[in-house]
Amino acid sequence: MPEAAERISDTAFMTRHADADTRRAQIADALMSTVAERGLARTALADVAATAGVSVGLVQRYFRTKGDLLGFGVEWIYDRARERVREVEITLPVRAVVVRMMETFLPLDDEREMELKVWLNFLQASLTDPGMAATHQAAARDLRDGLVEALSGAQRAGELADDIDVAAEATALIAFVDGLSLHHAVTGEGYAADDLRAALVRYVDRLFDGGAAAR
Repeated sequence: MPEAAERISDTAFMTRHADADTRRAQIADALMSTVAERGLARTALADVAATAGVSVGLVQRYFRTKGDLLGFGVEWIYDRARERVREVEITLPVRAVVVRMMETFLPLDDEREMELKVWLNFLQASLTDPGMAATHQAAARDLRDGLVEALSGAQRAGELADDIDVAAEATALIAFVDGLSLHHAVTGEGYAADDLRAALVRYVDRLFDGGAAAR
């Protein structure tokens, strides 16, 4: 009987844990949608609750304040980005891997279009919010380190010239992709999804000594 009781207790704990994760994901999705539509300053807990179809009390069960919710939200955005990078297949040539990796950060579909709007809101907030700034800085370091590793692998494979400063090029490529995304959001013309992808390929081709376009 004690063993059976332990199994029941474990199952109940796992169910509660799964329910909590599901609720957090539901609230995070509602937050993304609300911030994309209304902006960060005009988003309140009540707006997020209404979008999620739950009560304000339920939102506060997981996030006591708007600050707690926004802190979770910015982590959610970066976790999604990391997951997309992890899904990139690592195969030769490395040039193609670099293109596929950086494509994951471009607003090439509706989901990433929404995430871009939210990210820009969070990015502005990080200028005055130390917690958000720390989250952004950690994510930026992770991306830069991963890209440095990929470019170093390209050098070892003979795809990239040995005299290339991979750290400097990683920093420049990240800035280029961020610039494309920013102009897509605020400029429009000339920065459609196909334009973004083509610009990225041209940039990587020039970095890899003007080779054939990555596929």
